[in-house]
Amino acid sequence: MTCQYGQLLDIHVDDSVVMKKLEKLRQDKAPGANAIQPRYLKEIAEEICHALTIIFRKSLDQGVIPEDWRIANVSPIFKKEGSRGKASNYRPVSLTSQVCKIYESMLRNAVLEHLIKNQLIRESQHGFLRGRSCLSNLLAFLDKVTDYADKGINVDVIFLDLAKAFDKVPHVRLMRKVRAHGTDGCISNWIENWLKGRKQCVCIRGEGSTWLEVISGVPQGLVLGPILFLIFINDMDCGITNWLLKFAYDKVVWESTV
Repeated sequence: MTCQYGQLLDIHVDDSVVMKKLEKLRQDKAPGANAIQPRYLKEIAEEICHALTIIFRKSLDQGVIPEDWRIANVSPIFKKEGSRGKASNYRPVSLTSQVCKIYESMLRNAVLEHLIKNQLIRESQHGFLRGRSCLSNLLAFLDKVTDYADKGINVDVIFLDLAKAFDKVPHVRLMRKVRAHGTDGCISNWIENWLKGRKQCVCIRGEGSTWLEVISGVPQGLVLGPILFLIFINDMDCGITNWLLKFAYDKVVWESTV
């Protein structure tokens, strides 16, 4: 990883890194629109490793993303609540290219290391981070509220859930924030081009809808998506004087009332 003056400008890509990613592929994962199964990629890892290394390096240097890396079959997952006949009660999970996911995981690791090393993600965030979880979020909240309760102080609490949070992220504003967090150079250019021209179709019981362009949002199911979303909402704490905790798109705000 190349990091200058707090900036992440490039990542190291070689055969050994790509091979480790191929060996760790989960065979039970679904393929993307190109129908290339992860089991198949894992079985021929030695034969394709060097070729993928060249493709990944060229893609990063030139900012060119293959078309099948930017298309997705959307599988609607029922949220286990409400009517099954209502589209809003389903979570759209994007099934994308397994080859692209290998490269996404390399970028995700580099970006995450950069954010943690430079302490860029605020302490209020507990989602998608190593050592942080829903449990750590809950414990931090209980610690503060219990302390107030022991002192006989009332607490006002507001629970927030951002509706369709991943789907509504504007790409231009997202990229401004990505670069503001020190991720620039060929990496930010690659991410920006990776977000452009994305298409998706909904697949149910083997039948697919027409292809539609994705003009906003970070599709759920992408490896790089959660980290980009954390960067996008990282400044939500700015200007808030109350206590705030975040777990991805779920928020809790509270303050004592004297």
